Amino acid sequence: MFTPSFILIALCSQLASAAPYVSKTLHSSDTSSWTSLTNSTTVNDTQIAQFALSLEYLESAFYSQGLSQFNDSDFQNSGFDPSVRERFVQIAEHEATHVVLLKSVLGSDAPQPCNYTFPFTDPASFASISFALESAGESAYLGAVSLIQNKTILTTAGSILTVEARQASYVGSSVLNNTPFNGPFDTPLNASAVWSLASQFIVACPSTNPPLIVTPLPVLTLSPANATVNQSVAVALSNNQDFSPSNIPIVNSTFVAPTTNGSTPLFLAFYHGLQVTFAPLDGSNSTTVPDGLAGVVYAALVSSNNTAPTPETTLSGLSVLNIPVPATANSTSN
Repeated sequence: MFTPSFILIALCSQLASAAPYVSKTLHSSDTSSWTSLTNSTTVNDTQIAQFALSLEYLESAFYSQGLSQFNDSDFQNSGFDPSVRERFVQIAEHEATHVVLLKSVLGSDAPQPCNYTFPFTDPASFASISFALESAGESAYLGAVSLIQNKTILTTAGSILTVEARQASYVGSSVLNNTPFNGPFDTPLNASAVWSLASQFIVACPSTNPPLIVTPLPVLTLSPANATVNQSVAVALSNNQDFSPSNIPIVNSTFVAPTTNGSTPLFLAFYHGLQVTFAPLDGSNSTTVPDGLAGVVYAALVSSNNTAPTPETTLSGLSVLNIPVPATANSTSN
């Protein structure tokens, strides 16, 4: 009898990109080891719930600030249907409900909200950030489910996960006029990867908050930022971390992301569905976005393409590509 892992390996061998690209399957063991992020082999349900609540706080604050700034007329003057703001109000209520639930689960172990800043300037930029947050939230819950031990918490997380996915689908398709899905699979992400996306909106968190299971990573920039398949991208790695442990309490404040010695080959790892595809950087620190990617694709700089990325081979936080899903896309596009 074929196991699920065998089926995934067989599937990914069929989907793998041609040389020089290398594709690897994200097994649950890969995801678990990378999700622990602090180079620790243990992460408990309380820590996972604290991280989830931290994300829900951020999302709730985003909708509260945005909807207080833009009224019905602002949305309609930006070309949106009158129902769009009403749907965002409903999404805001969902996120606020998630906050209440997770706080009740954690009790005295619940963190407090942080201070946030969001760069929206109009309803259109508000909608774009909404899509990014909902997509990242979905991937965060998907990356955590294999680590949750308590079945009640697991069911709760699964229920929130599907809501995040539906909200991302609504915003992506009905509001931004893109495809409502990425492909046959969505992408699991670990906590540090998600935090590298979320931390850009966080000014500081209370020093009394329980430490999060995340580590700071150097900021990755791709140029052009809206690159698509078969297009060359320049890769730049900042000397700045995506956040400072002095502003956000974390479990391992001494962790330092690995660096390259200048002679080690570098790769851009593209996370898409249950796969990661590696594209080698050339001498000018550029590479080409592999064919076959579609939808929301996450990219990180790594030092090896031999296995799925680990804390020892991950050199940056994430950058996001929103690659159009063609009407002719099939199951090999994700």
